[in-house]
Amino acid sequence: GLDIVQEGRDALVSDQAHVKGKLRLSVPPSFSPWWQLISDFQKDHPDIRVHLLSTERRVHTVEDGIDVALRVGRVEHEAMIAKHLLDYRHVVVASPQFVATYGRPNSPEDLGRFPCATWSLGTNTSATWRFPGLTVEPNAVLSTNDSMHLLHSAMAGEVITELPPFIVKEAIERGQLVPLLSAYPLPESSLNLLYPAHRHPSAVVRTYLEYCLNRIPWLEHACCTRT
Repeated sequence: GLDIVQEGRDALVSDQAHVKGKLRLSVPPSFSPWWQLISDFQKDHPDIRVHLLSTERRVHTVEDGIDVALRVGRVEHEAMIAKHLLDYRHVVVASPQFVATYGRPNSPEDLGRFPCATWSLGTNTSATWRFPGLTVEPNAVLSTNDSMHLLHSAMAGEVITELPPFIVKEAIERGQLVPLLSAYPLPESSLNLLYPAHRHPSAVVRTYLEYCLNRIPWLEHACCTRT
């Protein structure tokens, strides 16, 4: 009930020169392009206060008090509206030092011969990497749910790993990492903004959604690797 009252109050200022209020967001950990987008958003809308919940888990918008969630993957939830932003592919990478020491895989089947690091939430689950027409189980000497740990291990020359392009972009451009198996692209990941279907978006939420959709070309550049 309080949320409905607040949304009504926010709607009253939607026609003013600027919008003000509180925006409660959820973003996956390590999604660094969004840090800059939020910073730019607040510079353009200084009267909007942002609270950010960084989590991989499924967010319950009512219980967690979230207005808009950024999520990766297909969205199949009748209580949520999804605004599609872009698609991207993870990149298999290693450091030049790793390649000089171990060589490089020529095909996905070769990954069983190299030390690899995988992203995983569970301690008893084996990660698999899906390539066109082929799924392989890499030789995982390390598994973690921390993408920045994977980045650190790869840059240290210890492992091959696969990561979102926006995490490895700068390291590739600086020559600290090199893409591997470029002829075997990993599946596309879909990036979406989610908000409750049963709730009319407030002026603050509408302003944020419009801002994000207008920034899609910038996001595509920020999420793209140059190989």
